[in-house]
Amino acid sequence: MARTKQDSLYNMRRKLRELIAKEYSTVEEFCWENDLNKATVSNFLNSKKDFRVSTLEKIADALKAELVIDLR
Repeated sequence: MARTKQDSLYNMRRKLRELIAKEYSTVEEFCWENDLNKATVSNFLNSKKDFRVSTLEKIADALKAELVIDLR
């Protein structure tokens, strides 16, 4: 996936891919453990649609990170 100026969630996607590769055998296992829908995570990883803040918060929690929204 090429990084574009419009992809404000690029770093979050990259960190999620790294976490799944390192700590889980499948995306499905990650989803089960973090109470996330597999289709939602797949769409997120593939930049398929926009997401609710609550979904991004769940993903951030799984990453043990804080979701910060910064409007510059």
